[in-house]
Amino acid sequence: MPVPDRSTRRPRRLLRDLTFESVLDAILDGTLHPGERLFEDDIAAWLGVSKTPVKEALARLATQGLVDIEANRYTRISSVTVADLLDTFELIGILHGDAIRSAAHAPTDETAEIADRVVEAMTADGATCADVVRETTVFVDRAENPLTRKAAEPLDHRAAFLSRHVSIDLHHPALRPSFDAFVATLVDRRWVEAGDALTGLLGRDALGPVVAGLDDIPPLPETRRVTR
Repeated sequence: MPVPDRSTRRPRRLLRDLTFESVLDAILDGTLHPGERLFEDDIAAWLGVSKTPVKEALARLATQGLVDIEANRYTRISSVTVADLLDTFELIGILHGDAIRSAAHAPTDETAEIADRVVEAMTADGATCADVVRETTVFVDRAENPLTRKAAEPLDHRAAFLSRHVSIDLHHPALRPSFDAFVATLVDRRWVEAGDALTGLLGRDALGPVVAGLDDIPPLPETRRVTR
C-alpha cells in the first residue's frame, strides 16, 4: 500500500501527558480531595503505568499549585484557603483582562458572539466567579500574546480546583458595581474597558469583602486508598 503522508499521522500522546491529565481530572472533579495523601505506587496501579510518568505528572501538578510535595515526607493534594482563592482570581483577572483588551485590535463577529456567551453565563441564576473564568478562557485561547495563554492555563486549573470547594456568588451585592461594569462593556463591545472591568471584578478589592466570612477547607484525615 502507498506510504501515508506524514501530515495525516495522528499526533502521538506521551504517557506522562496522559497520566497528568488523568490525575488532573481526578483533582478537578473532586475525586481527590484537598489534603489527601498521594502514593505513586497506588496511582501507577490505578492507571496501569510505571512510576516514572506518575512522578513527572505529580511534579507538573506541583508547579501548578495543585499538589504539595515534601521530599521523603509526603505528596498530597494542596489545601484550599480563601487567601489562595483571592490570589488566583486576581492573577486570572489580569491575564484574562489582557486577552479581552487584545480583542480591540481586530474585533470580529466571533469575538462578539463570545462576549454574548460570557454575558449569558454571568447573568444566569447561580453564576459564580468560576463561570466567568471558564467563559473568558475563550478570549485567552485567541490572545495575540502566546505567553498569556501559557501563563493562564495553570491558573485556570487552580481556579477550577479551588472553586469546587469554595464558591463565590457572582450576584453578591458587593460585586454589583463591578459586575454591571463588565457586562455593560461587553454588550457595548468596548473591549479595552471590558478587560479593565474584568480585572476589577476578579481583583482583591472586589472579592475580598465577599469572601471575608468564608472558612478554609480542612484537609481529609490521612488515609490510604487507591483512586478508582
